[in-house]
Amino acid sequence: MPDLSLLYLDQPLNNVSIRYQNFDFYAEKFYPPVPVKFQTGRVPRYWFEQFRTYEDIRMAGGESFEIAPWTLDMPPYWCVDHSLKDKIDDEMRANNALGGDLEVNTVENLTQAILLNLERFAFNKMMGAGTPVYSTTLSGTSQWSDYTNSDPTSAVEAARVQITQTVAVQPNTFAVSFPVYVKLRQHPLLIDRFKYTELPEGYLSTDQLASVFGVKNFWVLEGLYDTANEGVSLAPAAATTPVSNTTSLSFIWGKNAVLGYFPDGPEKLQVALGYTFRWLFGAPELGGTLVKRYREEKKSADIIEVHRYHDIQNIVAGAAYVFLNAVA
Repeated sequence: MPDLSLLYLDQPLNNVSIRYQNFDFYAEKFYPPVPVKFQTGRVPRYWFEQFRTYEDIRMAGGESFEIAPWTLDMPPYWCVDHSLKDKIDDEMRANNALGGDLEVNTVENLTQAILLNLERFAFNKMMGAGTPVYSTTLSGTSQWSDYTNSDPTSAVEAARVQITQTVAVQPNTFAVSFPVYVKLRQHPLLIDRFKYTELPEGYLSTDQLASVFGVKNFWVLEGLYDTANEGVSLAPAAATTPVSNTTSLSFIWGKNAVLGYFPDGPEKLQVALGYTFRWLFGAPELGGTLVKRYREEKKSADIIEVHRYHDIQNIVAGAAYVFLNAVA
C-alpha cells in the first residue's frame, strides 16, 4: 500500500487520479491457457509417423506390410502457486477518500504483478538461455536497423521455410518488441513495397507489416518492467530495507522478434509451441485467479492475497523461430 502520510497530504479529487498502466501482455497468446483439474499431469505428444513412406504393394497371397507403431511421449507440467499479498490497515481505511477503489486497486495491483511475472516467464521460456526454440542472433549489417544492408523479409522467409519443414505448419504470427517495430515500420525495403499506397501516418501500419511478412497476426510487444527494483521483497525479514524510488523501465521482450505458429486456443492433435497450464483450484469460475481476504489483528489490518496456479511449458519448440538482437 502507498505511504499513508503521502496519500493524504491533499484529498484526491473524486474524478481525477494518476496511474501508470502497463501495455497488453502476450504470454497467453504465445502459450494459450489450458484449464486443468489437477496441479500436475502430462501432455500426450505424438511424433512424425504420418510423414514416413512405406512400401504398400501387397502381392497375391502375401501379407500387408506392417508399419512402425505410433511414437508417444508425455512431457509433464506442474502448476506452481504464484501468489502475492498486500494489507489495508485500519488507519488507511478510516482515512480513505477513494471509497471502494481501495480494495479494487489492491486486487488489481496484485494481479498485475503476477501477470507481469508470467509475461517475463514466457519470455524466458522462448528467448532465454538454454531455450529449445530455434534462434539466430543478428549483428552489425544484418540487424534490421541497418537500412542500407539488412533485408528483414529474406530473413523471415528463411525462418518460415525452417518452421514449415520442421513441424509441417505455416507460421501465422510475427511478433516484435516495440524497439523492433519502430525500425521495421520505417525500413526502406518494406516501404518500397507500398510505394503506390498512401501512408497516412508516414510509416507502415501493423496490417501492412502483416501482409509483407505473410502472416495473419502482427503483434507489437510493448510490455515494460522496472529493472531498478527487480526482485524486491517486502517479507518481514526485509521490512526495514528501504525500497528505491528510482524507476528504470525496460522492454520485457528486449530488441527481439519471433516468427511462429500460435493457435488461438488448446485443441487435440494440433501443433503449438506450448501452453500455459492453469490449475483452477479454488476459483474455477474465475479462471483460477483466487482472491483471499483475512484479518490480522496484530497488524490492525485486512490482508488481501491473490493466487494463480500456472506453468508454461514448451511442447513443440520447432513451431517458433526467434531473432535475437534484431535491431541495434
